[in-house]
Amino acid sequence: MEVISPTRMSLLQKKQEYKQVIIGVELLRNKRDALLKEFFSTIAHLSALRNQLELTAYESTLSFISSVGFEGKEKLLSYTFGHENDWVIDLYEKNLWGVRIPELKEGPVIEKTEFGEIGISYHIENTRNNFIKFIKLALRVLPEEIKLKRLGKEIKRVSRKINYLEKYVLPQILYQIKFIYEALEEIEREDIFRLKRIKIKNLTKR
Repeated sequence: MEVISPTRMSLLQKKQEYKQVIIGVELLRNKRDALLKEFFSTIAHLSALRNQLELTAYESTLSFISSVGFEGKEKLLSYTFGHENDWVIDLYEKNLWGVRIPELKEGPVIEKTEFGEIGISYHIENTRNNFIKFIKLALRVLPEEIKLKRLGKEIKRVSRKINYLEKYVLPQILYQIKFIYEALEEIEREDIFRLKRIKIKNLTKR
């Protein structure tokens, strides 16, 4: 336990410490408010993306079934083996109130084919486009999921720190300030009493 020296210098230091903790709590509250705003905004955005992803997954599945039904499994596999896609994706992070947020930047999808586009049916082309759309949406959902998780974790951490400062640190400092005040008052009373005794003693000698 910290040993408190009941001096005026200690009192000034504790008062300054109290002010600094109050400022720190206010800054942490502002950070938490900003993180909460971003958190709920991300939830709304992610919910919309998830709905789009589910719809695209459904459309992709239907188009795949349609391609197999109209074109046959062999023709669909032949198209798959004869095509290769180059997909450039840049992954980086940005700093949001001390939280590392992942970001994805998509480049164009460059398709390479060994057989050309002759004989490619509407059903296969539609299936291809739907699955590319699905993958693009999945790549947008993933960083948002990570972002939401990291924001939630940071909000909990900041909230715990605020609670610790408010419920433990600030009351402890206030207790120490009160202790120093009372100790200084007691010292002052003793000094006054001592001076009175000295004065009375000097008077009686005369």
